[in-house]
Amino acid sequence: MASETRLFNIRISPDKHARFKKYAKEQGLSMGGILLNYIDTLLDGTNEPVGFENRNTAKWEDPVDFIRGQYQKGEDY
Repeated sequence: MASETRLFNIRISPDKHARFKKYAKEQGLSMGGILLNYIDTLLDGTNEPVGFENRNTAKWEDPVDFIRGQYQKGEDY
């Protein structure tokens, strides 16, 4: 019996895609399988995210946050 799944798309450079595809083929694995197994290890706590040690990422701010909640459904529209 198949379980319900969701489609997960990511943006990746053509070069990185080609290198990852080659790596997966050399290992006899699927690209999706590698990513799914990595995600599983993150979720079960046996692994930590890699590559973020020295990365400074800006916190995303909603550009229209200041107007959210301004209008009430049924009253204003």
